[in-house]
Amino acid sequence: MSREFEFAQLLRAYRKGIISEKTFEQEMALLEGAAGGANGGGFTAMGKTYACERDAIVAYLQRVRNGEAAGAQALARWAEVCQTDCMRSGLRTIAEREAYHVRVIERKLSDLGAQCEAARDPEIDKFVAKQSDPNVSDLDKLRTIVSSFGKPEDIVKPIYEFVDLIKEDLDAKELLALWAEDEYSSLKWFVHAFTALGGTLERPAAPVQMGMSGAAQTH
Repeated sequence: MSREFEFAQLLRAYRKGIISEKTFEQEMALLEGAAGGANGGGFTAMGKTYACERDAIVAYLQRVRNGEAAGAQALARWAEVCQTDCMRSGLRTIAEREAYHVRVIERKLSDLGAQCEAARDPEIDKFVAKQSDPNVSDLDKLRTIVSSFGKPEDIVKPIYEFVDLIKEDLDAKELLALWAEDEYSSLKWFVHAFTALGGTLERPAAPVQMGMSGAAQTH
């Protein structure tokens, strides 16, 4: 019996009132302890050791969820004030990608019994405001995004590295692999749009922790 299945059964029993909250917490602690033992005392990813694989996945999905939500908002607003006709549909398409990523990730977090923690980040708020500003040119908005990363494949590489670490939750593994493919497609579009408008690609000074398509996320 997989740990994910056991967790789902426990969660179902708790929600139906079959077991108490105390019993649920005790059983969860046993499950997480067993998983930690199977992983040599923990699950190491993104430079941190988690109690188990599930905890690492939850932390990762929560961070990705916040970045994708910011991306969906920023790109949708940008599309409304976009001054370059050939870009408008591209922005709308990527905004929709970001939005459905949020919905799927929230569904997965719910399946894992985790909260969808929407954290506020002043840097993300500033980014959304800039991309929504009709007085900032489309080229400058593209430059903000493209200058935050090098090659698109370098940005998605850490995602695939995390995916490769996942051994138990195959559902999360596939979700993140598909998300990486979408991110790669979006990043390539931003580079294409930037160069098509006359932008010059330069080496990024430092990664931007936006966590959305076109903005690098710390993985």
